[in-house]
Amino acid sequence: MAWILGLGSFLLLGILMLHLLVALVLIIPTWRIFVRAGFSGALSLFHLVPLIGSFIVMAVLAFSTWPNGEASPGQR
Repeated sequence: MAWILGLGSFLLLGILMLHLLVALVLIIPTWRIFVRAGFSGALSLFHLVPLIGSFIVMAVLAFSTWPNGEASPGQR
C-alpha cells in the first residue's frame, strides 16, 4: 500500500519538474517582450506561478497601456 503513496509523490515531482521546464522556456522570450514594451522584465517571472501565471502575463500584455507605446504593423 505504501508504494501507491510513493508513486503519487513521484508523479507530483514529475509534474513539478515539467512545469519548471516549461516556465523557464517561456520566461526568456516574455522577458524581452516586456522590456521592449517598456515594462519591467521581471513580470515574466509570473510564469513560475502554477496554473494562472501565463494568464497573468497575457492579461498584462493585452489589457495594459504600454509605456513605450504600441508599434504599428510597419514599424520595428
